[in-house]
Amino acid sequence: MSDFMEDYALWRSLPFPGLRRGQNLLRAGENLALIHGDLAAADEHVTQVILFVDRGVFEPSRADVMGSLEGIISRLERFTEGMTAEEREAVEDHCRYAVLLHRIYGEFLRVGATQPGT
Repeated sequence: MSDFMEDYALWRSLPFPGLRRGQNLLRAGENLALIHGDLAAADEHVTQVILFVDRGVFEPSRADVMGSLEGIISRLERFTEGMTAEEREAVEDHCRYAVLLHRIYGEFLRVGATQPGT
């Protein structure tokens, strides 16, 4: 569980990836601002992990958090073609954050399902 706790501590210390005001990057039929919003929604669902770590309460979200994060990661990966260095940094920050959430939530589901009473 140490990798889980390391990822958890990293997530709790990281700021949510940002977009500069008015930044509206469009690539491969996608809008980074919309993906940013979807990532924020997924991040909110992942907060269920905090209750698990702090109090041992295993209550997974009813949403398909893993599927949502996989979709976000896939959408971000399509963004890479023809980007400037500044754009690439914003997209990569979002992608790293989404991958971290995916690892944390996946481990939360795995570990929580093995807890007595679940």
